[in-house]
Amino acid sequence: MMPVLLLPLLLLLALAPARAEPLRFVAFGDMPYCGAEAPERCAAEEARVARLMAAINAARPDFSLFLGDTKGGTELCTDDRLLRAFTWMGLAEQPLVYTPGDNEWTDCWQDRAGRFDPLERLALLRRHFFDRPASLGRRPMPLVRQAPPTVENARWMRGGVLFLTLHVPGSNNGRPGEPGEPGAGGLPRGPAALAEFTARDAANRAWLAESFAAEPAARAAVIGIQADLFYRRICGQGYDSGYGPIREAIAAAAARFGRPVLLLNGDSHYLLRETPIATVPNLTRLQVPGEADVQAVLVTLEPEAPDPYQIALIGAPGDPPQPPPCPGYAVLRAAQGGAR
Repeated sequence: MMPVLLLPLLLLLALAPARAEPLRFVAFGDMPYCGAEAPERCAAEEARVARLMAAINAARPDFSLFLGDTKGGTELCTDDRLLRAFTWMGLAEQPLVYTPGDNEWTDCWQDRAGRFDPLERLALLRRHFFDRPASLGRRPMPLVRQAPPTVENARWMRGGVLFLTLHVPGSNNGRPGEPGEPGAGGLPRGPAALAEFTARDAANRAWLAESFAAEPAARAAVIGIQADLFYRRICGQGYDSGYGPIREAIAAAAARFGRPVLLLNGDSHYLLRETPIATVPNLTRLQVPGEADVQAVLVTLEPEAPDPYQIALIGAPGDPPQPPPCPGYAVLRAAQGGAR
């Protein structure tokens, strides 16, 4: 005969919701890097990315996010260079979601990139990579896309977790620098660039707000962008005028949400995990490796766990490995206990 006290306990356990399976996804970016100064390296770098894609497929993630820069900054912004990514992205067995970086369009006006019109290059990316409400990869998944022109912004739900991308590239988010701003000489310039930035920045902030409002009961949220929004804080140099509004919007959205929020970015090519804003402790930033280190980060996400994020590297580091973009990054990574 079953003890009287045991029966209610078993009933409660039967009625309790089962713990959701952890999500496993991959984040990577900033590859392959080769250029006019060493064209003989291109085939080898492309082969490294193909090997990484095979390793990602072997890990069997739910999906992957590529966080911008499908080519090096000194490669010409020709159609074939920009569309080359279809070759290796097409190797993904699982869905792959892509958000653009600065090397694909923002920086194309530079001599080293062939003096292309950045806005025309952006239009090409939108036509070819973001022309349907679905991801890339051999098994595409449905996406909700923002209305034109910012069709590259996407969101989707998986396991009760909200995922979204925002088109925030490096090079100051495509914004011309302020007079006297350090590094402004290498940024886009002119009224057309400023108008494009102003419209896209507003669209990004609207998409961020709309996405969180659309899924108020999400267990967690993951935001994918390309730019390193915290470079100036860590390195004490460089431009920042194009990053302030979206950085503040992300912080405010995370604070209101109150549950775990993971911000993914590339751009600085150096693996780092940190809590970037002390007043928003539920916001974690994960910066993925890139360029020399052709590696991806496998993230296991359990929103209700004491530490929601477990990460592991896939792929081979460079020889030599990628150095930190400034000494402050190495100090911060050591203080944070590595990438954990």
